[in-house]
This record gives sequence, structure tokens and C-alpha cells, in this order.
Amino acid sequence: MLPPIQPEILSANPKFDALYRDLCTNKLEHDGTTRLDAKAQKEHDAMVDELRKARVANAKQNLVRAYLRTVSFRGDDLPDELQELVSIIAATLQARLAKEDAHLLRDDVDKFKDNIALIALVVSHAAAEDITALARIQSPEQALDWRDMPTRIRDRQTSIAKADAEIATTRLKLVHEASDLHHLYRKVMETSIRLLEQTIHGSVARSTKAKADYLATVAEGMSRKLQLQHSQLMNQVGSSELQDVLRSKSDDLGGESMTLRRRTRELEEYLEEYRKAQAVEGLAEEYAAILRETDQVQADVERLHSAREKRN
Repeated sequence: MLPPIQPEILSANPKFDALYRDLCTNKLEHDGTTRLDAKAQKEHDAMVDELRKARVANAKQNLVRAYLRTVSFRGDDLPDELQELVSIIAATLQARLAKEDAHLLRDDVDKFKDNIALIALVVSHAAAEDITALARIQSPEQALDWRDMPTRIRDRQTSIAKADAEIATTRLKLVHEASDLHHLYRKVMETSIRLLEQTIHGSVARSTKAKADYLATVAEGMSRKLQLQHSQLMNQVGSSELQDVLRSKSDDLGGESMTLRRRTRELEEYLEEYRKAQAVEGLAEEYAAILRETDQVQADVERLHSAREKRN
């Protein structure tokens, strides 16, 4: 089973893409094993069948040895003479007697063959008891025929193998989906960072800040200019009434100057809040509001300038 590869890498490397698809389609199975051609698959199936037959024969021999040993320990199934004979044969099979010593047990083997029918019946009964116990373990709630156990076991093995294959396929799909999800998450993060940078350091934010700085500078210059003109007028005019009038006008102009400064600070605070925003929704409307406020401040500045010229 080959690991998943991102589509961008495959599209950027056509030759590697062709090799990867050939391996996944023609060379490897879903479980990662090598896919054989027809002739090799036929030979492989024949070898697997021979191996299965050899395993079945070996399992039968092991069962016979085990049940002979079991019967040899039961005292009520066979006569004492046959019980001892079965014990000797079972011990011989377990010990794997050498060929040169086989003649020592020739009489016992012949006697065993002569009584094979009775011994086989006892062995069959012992096997039937074990099979019945296995059937009860498999299905405690209902009685099952032990003859159906091989079929049930094969069905269970088939279902387990199918479930394993489905799990492997699902795991592969999950890996692909996780890779796609990671790719999408990376794109979302890149887009979010780009939007945030545009919001904080974009051209609109820089333009708005420049306009606010310009308005603050103009307001400060107007304030200093008004103070200078006030001092000049106070030096030129000596009348107390005129000084009172000028002082009143100066207070009015100072109040308007403070209003301008307050509006400038409000614009700066509004701009600071705008720079901290995380989204760009309503950007055009907010920008228009800032422009309107800026125009109003400029109009106030021009009005003050006109009033000063009229007084001059």
C-alpha cells in the first residue's frame, strides 16, 4: 500500500505520476502485495492448494495423535489390554521412534490394527464430545449440529477477511481525506493571513492614516497662527472694549479649535479601532464615513480661515 501523494506534486511531475498510477493499478494489490500475471497466479494458486492439503493432512495426524493420547488416559472406554496398547502406540507416535527400532513394536502395531474398529469408535466419541462442546461455545443459546461447524467457521473467516479488506480500504481513504483536509486548512490560513495584512497594512488603511495625520497637522498650524494673530491684534489695539470683543472672538475661535482637535482625536481613535478589526466586512461603508468626516473637518477649517480673513 503506497502512501497518498498530493495532486499538486503529481501534476508537477508527469513521469512520476505515470509511475505512481502504474504501481497502484497494475503492479500492486490493495493490501500492498505484488500483483501476478495469469500464469504466475495459476502456479501460485496450485501451490497454495497443495499447501492447504498438506496442512489438512498434518492437522488430521495431529488430531489422531492427540485423541489417542486422550483415550489412553480414560479407563472406562476400552478394556485394560487395549487401554495399555493405545497408551503404547500414543507414546510411540509422540516420541517418533526410529526406523531401526520399529521392529520392537511390530506385534503391538499388528494388534492395534486388528482392533482398529473399536479404537476408532472410541476416538470418534471423544472427538464428537469436543465438537459438541465447541458448538455450545459458539452458540450457547441454541443447539447447533456439529456438522455445520466447518461451514460456519469458513463463513466467519471469510467475513473477517472481508472486514479486514474494508478496514484497509477505509484507512487508505481516511489518509487521503486527511491530506486533503490539511491542504484546505493551509489554504484557509494563508487566505486569513493575507486578508489580515490587507486590513491592517493595506492601501486603504495607509491612506486613512495619512489623511488623519494631515488634518492634525493643519489643525495645529491653524491654532498657532490664530495665537500669533491674536497677539498682534492685542499689541495694535489699545481699547479695552475692542480687547474684550477680540478676547471673546478669540475664545470662540479657541473653542472651535478644541472642537477640531477633538474631532481629529476621534478620527484617530476610529482609525485605531479600524486597524484592529479582524474582517473586511463593511470596509467600503466605513471608508466612506471616514471620507465624509474628513471633508467636514476640512470645511470647518476653511470656514475658520474665511472668518479670519474677514476680520483682517
